[in-house]
Amino acid sequence: MKSKSSYILISMVIITMAILLSSCGKSKKASDKIVVNDNIIQTKDFSVNSDSTDLNTSANGTVFIKGSEGTPEGIQIVAHIDVDSDDWGGVVFYIPKKWNIESINSSYPENQDTAKPADYIATFSTGDTEKYEWDKFVEVGRDRSHIPTGGGTGTVVIDLIPDKDGIQQSEKFNITVAVGSDEKDGTKIMETDSTTIEIP
Repeated sequence: MKSKSSYILISMVIITMAILLSSCGKSKKASDKIVVNDNIIQTKDFSVNSDSTDLNTSANGTVFIKGSEGTPEGIQIVAHIDVDSDDWGGVVFYIPKKWNIESINSSYPENQDTAKPADYIATFSTGDTEKYEWDKFVEVGRDRSHIPTGGGTGTVVIDLIPDKDGIQQSEKFNITVAVGSDEKDGTKIMETDSTTIEIP
C-alpha cells in the first residue's frame, strides 16, 4: 500500500512538472511572435510650445503611419500635452482632408479626481473644404469663451482612418498641432504657436 502511494505521489510530481515545463514552452513561443511596429511604414516626431507668450503650454509626441507597400492605411497620433493653468486656448490637432477620426483616448487632465477627460475634448468639422487643407480638428483643454480651464497634463491618442477611396502612395498631407492663447490690444488670440508634420 505504501509502495502504491509512493508511486502515485511520484507520478503526480512528474505530471505537474511536465505541465509546468509545457506552459513555459508555450509562453516562450507566444512571446517569440510579438512584432514591434507591425505595419508601421513611417514615424514622425513633433514638439510645439507656446514660446511666443508668457504661458507654458506644450504638445510633444509621435505620429505613427500604418500601411503596406508604402501606402498609408491608418494614422495614430500619440501626444503628451501640458496646458498652462492660465491658458484658455489649450491644444488643437488639425486633421487633413481624406482622413477621418476613428477614436480618441485621453487621460487629460491627469491626477484630477473630479475631472472627466471626455469633458475636455471637442471635435469639429468645417463645411468649407476648399478654403483649408484640413476639414476636421480636435481641441483639448480649450474654452471658446476665453476662460482658462485650469490646465493640467495628460496623454492623448488619436486614431485616423482614410476615406473609403483610400490614400494614394504618392499623396502628401499635413497634420498641424497648435497651442496657446494670448491677448493683444484687447483682441483674444488662440493658437499662438504651431508646428506642421508633413507626411510622408
